[in-house]
Amino acid sequence: MRFIIADTTFVLMNNMIHKDIKSYTFADSAGNNSMFALKRVEDIYRENNGEPDSPHRHNYYTIILFERGEGIHYVDFTEYKISDNTLYFILPGQMHQVKLTAEPKGWVLIFTEELLISNSISDKLINDIYLFNDYGESPPLSINNDQLLVYKNIISQIEMFSSSLETYTSEAIGSLVKLFLIQSNNHCSLQKQGNPQFLETTNHLLRSFKSLLNTHYATLHMVSDYADKLSVTADYLNKTVKSITGKSAKEHIQSKLIIEAKRSLLFSTLSNKELSYELGFDESAHFNNFFKKTTGFTPSEFRTSARQY
Repeated sequence: MRFIIADTTFVLMNNMIHKDIKSYTFADSAGNNSMFALKRVEDIYRENNGEPDSPHRHNYYTIILFERGEGIHYVDFTEYKISDNTLYFILPGQMHQVKLTAEPKGWVLIFTEELLISNSISDKLINDIYLFNDYGESPPLSINNDQLLVYKNIISQIEMFSSSLETYTSEAIGSLVKLFLIQSNNHCSLQKQGNPQFLETTNHLLRSFKSLLNTHYATLHMVSDYADKLSVTADYLNKTVKSITGKSAKEHIQSKLIIEAKRSLLFSTLSNKELSYELGFDESAHFNNFFKKTTGFTPSEFRTSARQY
C-alpha cells in the first residue's frame, strides 16, 4: 500500500501512469508475516514523507478503513472520493492509487488467499460483499460512528493477538478477518430488501455469472452465451444482474473486457493485434472499434497517452 499527496485531476490517468507499473507481493508489504498484516495509514503516510508513488497492484487482498481522510482513491481507472468513515476493498491484481490532501487516520488490513483457505473462509463470503470487485465499480462502503466502533474493536483485537500470541496466531487472526468480512457483508445487506429466498437465488445467479465471466471473458462475449450455461434467458440474466449491481450482464461483460484490455496495454508489450486475439476478437479492427466506442480512445492512443509520463 502506498499513499501520495497530489491534486485530484483525473484525465485518462495521464498524471499517474508510469512506464513501469509496480506490482507488490505480500512479502514486500508484510515483512515476516506469512498471511496477514495490519498497518496504520498515518504511519504509512509519515514513512513516505508525502512522496508520490505511481499506481500499483498487489497479489493479496487489501481493506482500507479511513476513520479520517481527504483525497481521491483510483481503482482500475475509476475515481472515488476519500472521506471519513469509509471502507475500501481491493482484490489481488487490481490497479489502484491513493492521493491524499491531508494526513489520514485509519488502518490497512492485508491478507492472502492462503489465510482464507486455512481458516475456511468461503469464496461466498468474499463474493457476497459486492465491493470486492475485480472489474467495473469498486465503490467505498460508508459507515456510521456506531459501526466504526465495531470495526475498531475488531482491529484492536487483531493488533493484540498478532503481537501477543505465540501459537495459533493465524487461526485467531483468520477468525477476526472473517468477522470483519461478515460485518461488512451485513452493512451491504442492510441496503437489500425483498424475499430472502429470492435474494439468495439471485445472489447465487450473480456469483455463478461472475465466476463464468472471470473464466470465459476472452471467449464468450454475448449475454446469451452465459445465459445458456446458467439455464436462464438472456433477458432474465440481464435484469437480475442489474437489479443487484445496477449494471446489466452486458455491461459487466464489456467492463471486464475493457479492464483486462487496459491492464494489458499498461502491463504488457502485446501489440494491438495480439491483444485483440487474446481477448477473443476475430479482427483487431473489431477490438479497436469496441475499445474506442467504450473509452473514447483507440488502444494505441490509450497506451501512448498513459505511458508518456
